[in-house]
Amino acid sequence: MHRQSSLGLWIVGAVAVVALTQRAGFGDQAASAPVPGAVTPRAELYTLENALLRWPLPPGEQRYAAIDGKRMHRNVVEQAAISRRYRDQGHPKFWGRITGTSSDAESADWLAGKFKAAGLTDVRIQPLDLEPQWMPQQCEVVVSGGGKTIRVESAQPHYGAAGLPAGGIDVEAVYAGLGSEADFAGKDVRGKAVFVFNQTGLPNEGAVRRADDKGASVIFEVDMLPGNMRYQAYPSGTKAPAFEVGSDEGYAVRDLIASLPQGQPARVKASFEMQRVPNLKSALVWGTLKGANDETIYLIAHRDGWFEAAGDNASGVASIIGLAEFYAKLPQAQRRRTLVFVGLDGHHNSGPGAGVGRRWMWDNRQTLFPKTALMINAEHPSTIQTTVRPRYGAENAIVWSNTHMPQQWYAGGPSRRKLETIAVNAFRQFGASMYLDPNPRPPAGDLGAFFRGVPGLATSEFYHYFHTDAETPDTVPWTGLEASTRAYAKIIDEVNTLELRDLQRPEEPLPPTRTASPAARH
Repeated sequence: MHRQSSLGLWIVGAVAVVALTQRAGFGDQAASAPVPGAVTPRAELYTLENALLRWPLPPGEQRYAAIDGKRMHRNVVEQAAISRRYRDQGHPKFWGRITGTSSDAESADWLAGKFKAAGLTDVRIQPLDLEPQWMPQQCEVVVSGGGKTIRVESAQPHYGAAGLPAGGIDVEAVYAGLGSEADFAGKDVRGKAVFVFNQTGLPNEGAVRRADDKGASVIFEVDMLPGNMRYQAYPSGTKAPAFEVGSDEGYAVRDLIASLPQGQPARVKASFEMQRVPNLKSALVWGTLKGANDETIYLIAHRDGWFEAAGDNASGVASIIGLAEFYAKLPQAQRRRTLVFVGLDGHHNSGPGAGVGRRWMWDNRQTLFPKTALMINAEHPSTIQTTVRPRYGAENAIVWSNTHMPQQWYAGGPSRRKLETIAVNAFRQFGASMYLDPNPRPPAGDLGAFFRGVPGLATSEFYHYFHTDAETPDTVPWTGLEASTRAYAKIIDEVNTLELRDLQRPEEPLPPTRTASPAARH
């Protein structure tokens, strides 16, 4: 199933495209290329691959040694390469495994091939019709003043952002700090370009919406993390288009605004065009391992992602492939329940048109899940543990550790204490570090579509490289991928000692304030 779309080339200009391509060089880039703004292992001391802490197998659990983190990590690298190929085919800014595009089709074909190679049966690609998809076509942002000019190459529109007027805009720039009411005090931003700052992990002041409410014509949210990363944000819900901006260029704009005399503001020239492209398709990718009975366990992971999308969600896809390979080696009689593997179409195409596949599954839940004992959503199960600190008198940097981050987790909720206990024990046994307290509901991700009616487990984390062009395969520790996937396998095996009555519950009602299907949420 091959799909092509006339997306147009989203460029800053011919010169900028050439410069970007020459600087990035991602077409031939190895997965271990340095991440800008990061302090990574020194080669004279150790390689990243060998620096990471690996949890030893507990006594009596040697069978799980077949789940090999390094092998699974190669599937992360292969998916990142799909993203780069799409970028190098003429999409230098809005790129990745984008729902409805040729990279989506390549991802589906690739995963179906992996399922077949693992020995799964009934491997199929189920086409899905998409609502018109948001696709940026052209973008340019230039800030000038006092004889200086800054071309803001990292400007990335929030998903779903409206276009700017034909011909672009030329407006005054205003700096509004963290975007609190105090930062806006005494400033008239109506019809102007507003720059606000935010950092992952710090309280968000709601600056983008506040600027929109005060009449800004365009809003730029500067990500304060080191490295000038390009970040793709979810929809802002604002009337004015909002953009994310990398830290280096954001601070340069701030300093330019501060350097100008009173009454001589910096100006922003910006243009942005987008289209809603109709008649695109995506797909669910299915594979099955028959068990000794017709009860089921589902293993799902979304295939799409922005940029290389190594953590979100090549790692999750690699995990379910690892589980498929592991269980395919067992005789059918030793698999109590049938395992159903699903590569979801995606959810990064945010809004009403997102998650078509999971909505289809929810709508068909009476057929799919009447005898389902468990659903595992593999959602970025391994991310490098990082912190931000000064580099001994130099600029701030993201510093890497030799382990993976603890994850949020959910295992059926308080009404399924047996499942929660199984999960906690498996996480601990195999070294998958988790928060001490489970989430009351699934972490953001695809399990939220099913949690009311299907016993479910999910782990995930949202970290410094999340949704950025620095989210390369190196940010996915193979040790964490191995630990999480071994824990998932142990959970499956323990769940297979329970009866359906120990796990299934009546479908929970929606909270009174919600009227939409949970499958419509991300």
